[in-house]
Amino acid sequence: MAAFSRGLRGTLLQTSFRLPSTLRTAILFPRPQFAPSQTSVRFFSSSICRRFPVAARRPAPGAPSYVSSDPVLRRVVATREPVLLYREPNPRKYLTRTYAWALAASGVGLYSFYFARVYVPAEQPFFVTPLYLFLGFAFLAIGMHIFQRPVRRITTIEVIPATMSGRLQLRLRGRKYPFLKETELTTDVWEPVMTEKTKPLVEEIVEAERARSQSITEGLGSLGYLSMVVEFMARLLDQRTTSFFNNFKHFVFQFGQVTVEVDGVKWKLDCNGYLLEDGKAIDRIISQE
Repeated sequence: MAAFSRGLRGTLLQTSFRLPSTLRTAILFPRPQFAPSQTSVRFFSSSICRRFPVAARRPAPGAPSYVSSDPVLRRVVATREPVLLYREPNPRKYLTRTYAWALAASGVGLYSFYFARVYVPAEQPFFVTPLYLFLGFAFLAIGMHIFQRPVRRITTIEVIPATMSGRLQLRLRGRKYPFLKETELTTDVWEPVMTEKTKPLVEEIVEAERARSQSITEGLGSLGYLSMVVEFMARLLDQRTTSFFNNFKHFVFQFGQVTVEVDGVKWKLDCNGYLLEDGKAIDRIISQE
């Protein structure tokens, strides 16, 4: 009986002092300590707001350097209107002169063939007939070359404002062939590439035009009759010769024309037309090779 009472008492004591597992964990194990948060709390009291001012906003990014450094591009950004950089010269006058030169060269070539076959005597040296044939082929090739000159000519170039907060763009209009409808191309300002600057060509064209239109009788009144006649004939010959070779360079060797490459296609820009700032504006905006 005594043993039974001792066993029962030990069992009750062990059971009464056994705590639940959640309480034992809270008492026996230390609670984790968290570092204080670094986030600041904003109070709506006026004094607290003065101690912790709101950080100032960043200034809006400025315009790109290529825009801010060019007056034409700045004007487009400010006014949101296109600016004309180039317009071709009178197309009718150009086509008339071009095809006149082409017909003249082709006519000389064909007449050389005809002359070599009909009018060259048989007793002439052996090289005379081949010489006329060579001249005929040369002039005919020049005529064919001039005929294809008015191909892919630019009519206008404009800088247009950006759309949907994008970059500035260039709008080019041109004709692939004469008398056809214009083709319009729109590209970024740095996409086209020119073969050379237009400003030096414009200056040379202006000087050639001044020499062509200069009066050949200026200053001849103080000379004697014979000297006046000789000087007048010399000036007339020099003016006509210079004008002929300038026209020959323009229509045969493309003097005064710049090639602009857009999307892999080459277009022709005639410096005899209108150029903003005499070509300086387009030289700044379009890069050169």
